[in-house]
Amino acid sequence: MEGNFTFTGKFSGQAVAAVFTVEMILALIANGVVLSITLYQKKSWKQSSTIFFTSLILAHLVLNLLHLPFAVIALAAGEWIFGSTDEEKRGTCTFASYLYWYIVDVISMTLAAISFDRFLFIVKPHLHKWFMRPWVALTLTIAIWILCAVLGTLPFINIGHYSYDVELGFCSIVGVDIAAFVLILVIIFLVVGTIFVTSLWTFCVTKSYFKDQSVIAGESVYASKKKRLFGIFGSMLIVYGTAYLIAALGFLLQIFIFLPYEFYVTNYIVFCFVTIASPIIQSYFRPEIKSVLVSRCPLLFTCVCCSCVHSIY
Repeated sequence: MEGNFTFTGKFSGQAVAAVFTVEMILALIANGVVLSITLYQKKSWKQSSTIFFTSLILAHLVLNLLHLPFAVIALAAGEWIFGSTDEEKRGTCTFASYLYWYIVDVISMTLAAISFDRFLFIVKPHLHKWFMRPWVALTLTIAIWILCAVLGTLPFINIGHYSYDVELGFCSIVGVDIAAFVLILVIIFLVVGTIFVTSLWTFCVTKSYFKDQSVIAGESVYASKKKRLFGIFGSMLIVYGTAYLIAALGFLLQIFIFLPYEFYVTNYIVFCFVTIASPIIQSYFRPEIKSVLVSRCPLLFTCVCCSCVHSIY
């Protein structure tokens, strides 16, 4: 049976492809710079936070290097051109879809891991120093990538379906059934619940944390009175939270009403923008990254925008 791999959407595929191209280039530059500096700063690898944040950077690079080019070319061409036969096209389409949702899961669970790591660092500093060793953080990171790889195979057993969406112009999960819907809700509940509980608990002990901060040995991306507890995780939570909120809103609304496909494309664009904003946030709040950037580009952190950020924190 022949498949339909021709774009029939009402929006301009070429315009969206151009936006994705700009986002992809900026994301590769931003994430590449942060990753390069992180690899150069070997001392920072003694901190669990470095491993988790680097995992995010790697996820961004995988998304922009191995998935986004498929979407860009497909939208620009107006059809899915990867494969000479329908079977080959379905194979490449499945690969692109799997990769996207795999990375989305990795990013989500890594954010939950960062939230838990920050919770231990602030609420239970002695336990964090004893338990959250670099090898523990690395093991947890590897486990997250493996678990997400397994979750991404669920559409292969008919829990969801990877396919080309003629209205979107690229491949994704199409035709989510009840089983997939329930599973997605459970994963969202666990991830969001972890972030919410640990963040709320952390903010509740803010005052005592600042009073007892002397018990924490060494410098950390989480420990900064100047930036307060909002800091890197709060900034990233706003950025990622905006993208996830739009996705969750669409996920719930589609149960009751028909949403235009422009909504899903907008959500896709916003999520790709997150892969640009996240490394920029890391470069500002992570001292080992910022110190190198300041030494190489001193004007980078003396702009008016950054001065405003300094005044806030």
